[in-house]
Amino acid sequence: MEKYKVSVFTCVYNRAHTMHRVFESMKSQTYQNLEHIIVDDGSTDQLDELVENYIKEVDFPVIYLKKKNGGKHTATNVAWDNVTGDFIVQLDSDDELLPHAISFLVSTYEQIPDEQKQEYWCVHGRCMDQIERKLVGDLYPENINTLPVEKAKAVARNTSGEKLGLMKGETLVGRRYPTPKFVNFVTEGYLWGPLNKQYRTWYTNEIVRVYYIDEGECLSAPRKARQTYNNKVYYYRYALENNEQLCVKGKRLLKMLCLYIVLRFYTTKEFRKEYPYLLRNCGMWLNALLCLLFFDIYCDEKQIFAGTLILEYCDKI
Repeated sequence: MEKYKVSVFTCVYNRAHTMHRVFESMKSQTYQNLEHIIVDDGSTDQLDELVENYIKEVDFPVIYLKKKNGGKHTATNVAWDNVTGDFIVQLDSDDELLPHAISFLVSTYEQIPDEQKQEYWCVHGRCMDQIERKLVGDLYPENINTLPVEKAKAVARNTSGEKLGLMKGETLVGRRYPTPKFVNFVTEGYLWGPLNKQYRTWYTNEIVRVYYIDEGECLSAPRKARQTYNNKVYYYRYALENNEQLCVKGKRLLKMLCLYIVLRFYTTKEFRKEYPYLLRNCGMWLNALLCLLFFDIYCDEKQIFAGTLILEYCDKI
């Protein structure tokens, strides 16, 4: 049996039709010291039967937990409360791992010099799409792990694409997502930002995961537009208040400020009441100037008209 135990967790909501990818890829792993935590976030499909059959087919422990629907961040909290592994991998309910994925990530961590291991919280692998089977995003530079720490982090932030992380369990102790009112999805950046600031990541270009884009129910894709804006604005607000901790600065900080100002008008009335405007003490004239600079908008509770230029602009900066 391998030295390290790896906990893979999957949060699922009405994804019985895609979970076969998860199950088959877990069964195909060359790494054996595993456990799989599955958190059902209030599904109404045939997930129970699929999980029961899956449990009978595998040799590693499977922990199946059910909860009331609350969003991916709440299901992740439940998963983290139940993991027992030295390392943790998040496998989405519509994706799959390549057979060597966990073996590769663990062996990569083992190659980090012992005196440096405490500096790292994560080993990154990369992802390919399900159609062309090509890397999603850009390659990391070959020398990224030899760059000065802050330079490597900056390069990684600017390297686009999907990644999969082998996370060190001890670095997640005591860290949980908040469960704010009127928000049903809290982005991973809420926790990953502070972790990336405190620790280092070992970066690889090895493809270890197949990334699928599907239609249908998804824990991280709320169905109602206003709910989506609640979720986004909550994170932008948090990032603006904690920009140093999250290493949000320069153009990225300006982008979040622009989006916060614009998208807050799309949020629900209850959300705006719960989370007051951050710039309310900056003065009427400054806010009026920001509005003129950033968007042309008319908003009331029944009708919203907004240009898309600001969103296109923010995507470019």
